[in-house]
Amino acid sequence: MALPLIAIAAALAPELIRLIAGDRAGDVAGRVTEAVRQATGTDDPAAAQATLAADPEKAAALRIRLAEIALEGERLAADRAAGERNAELETFRATLVDRDSARRSMAELVRGGSRLAWGPAMVSTLVVLGFFAVLILLVTLDVGPDGGARFDPQVGSIINITVGALGAAFAAVVNFWIGSSQSSRDKDAIVGRLGDAQAQHAQAALRTLREAASAPVAPSPGALGLAALSGRPTAANAEDRFDRCLSPVLEMEGGFVNDPRDPGGATNMGITHRTLADFRETEVTEDDVRNLTRSEAREIYRARYWTPLRCADLPLGVDLMVFDFGVNAGPGRSAKLLQRCVGVKQDGAIGPITLAAVRACRPAALITHLAEGRMAHYRSLSTFPVFGRGWTRRNDHMRQTALTLAGEGAPAPLAA
Repeated sequence: MALPLIAIAAALAPELIRLIAGDRAGDVAGRVTEAVRQATGTDDPAAAQATLAADPEKAAALRIRLAEIALEGERLAADRAAGERNAELETFRATLVDRDSARRSMAELVRGGSRLAWGPAMVSTLVVLGFFAVLILLVTLDVGPDGGARFDPQVGSIINITVGALGAAFAAVVNFWIGSSQSSRDKDAIVGRLGDAQAQHAQAALRTLREAASAPVAPSPGALGLAALSGRPTAANAEDRFDRCLSPVLEMEGGFVNDPRDPGGATNMGITHRTLADFRETEVTEDDVRNLTRSEAREIYRARYWTPLRCADLPLGVDLMVFDFGVNAGPGRSAKLLQRCVGVKQDGAIGPITLAAVRACRPAALITHLAEGRMAHYRSLSTFPVFGRGWTRRNDHMRQTALTLAGEGAPAPLAA
């Protein structure tokens, strides 16, 4: 496994780490390594990083290829899981058919008055009585007069064999009439051991990949360029990035309002009565909304909008547009608008394909498309005559702020 090249891929598409860790055959790792090798034309990690940093088009093409590999890996994993479940179901069905056939045969013998119907019951009775009789006999026997065994070694060996045979016969009787779960327990134990082994393998692989991804292969300008191309913040500035996007959202949302024309009802810092109740998982009053703290509002925005929309994985500026529209119109609608703008399936869930398509776009152009799509949505609403001017002002403010974050100049305002 070429870990340095896989680390480069993991920096561009983190969702691959889980697939590689769970791929015992190494197929995903091999395909990822080959994709990086083909995109950069080299096996040297430092040279590969420099190539990607110097050529954004190659980096974008590699992201799309890695997203395709991730999607295919997830599909294959789902197919394997479905196949295993189907195999277990067929085995269970076959077992049920065998048992049902045996029971039908026994029922037919009973209805026909055949003496054979009493065979299993008689044999089972004899085995059970014999097993317990021998067991009780052995338990109650006294030791010999000199304190030794009452039986000589040869007789004792025969007794041991007899007891073992009766024990096996007793187990067969229980299995016949009641159904033994020992085989199921053995299977579960084996599966459990295999699962533990796989989990340990996955954890070890995850640790190795993360260490490789976090450790710089070589201190070169290419490595710094690759980090910039990834479009994701480091742990040190992730909170700063979130706060930079949250600040203009809170500025536009303002404080407590309860406009009867607004279907959201009582709202504070953009958090509606229903959103606060869902977040707290309990009913809330208007005073609860009025007394909402900025700290709690911040965590609601993170949990309900920022994280589900994967804004931390979006380019600078695009993250603000997607985040703010999610706050204003709902996360699902914001995700679908983003997907429509980048030309992928509009399922409302931002995944590897959507992220790869986003990173292949120029941020400034995508921000403009998002703003235009947002205005089209507003104009389609029956409440546009009432709130349209405020929505337009907010959209234009967010577009200009997003372009500034993306390093682009601010354009003229959009017309309402």
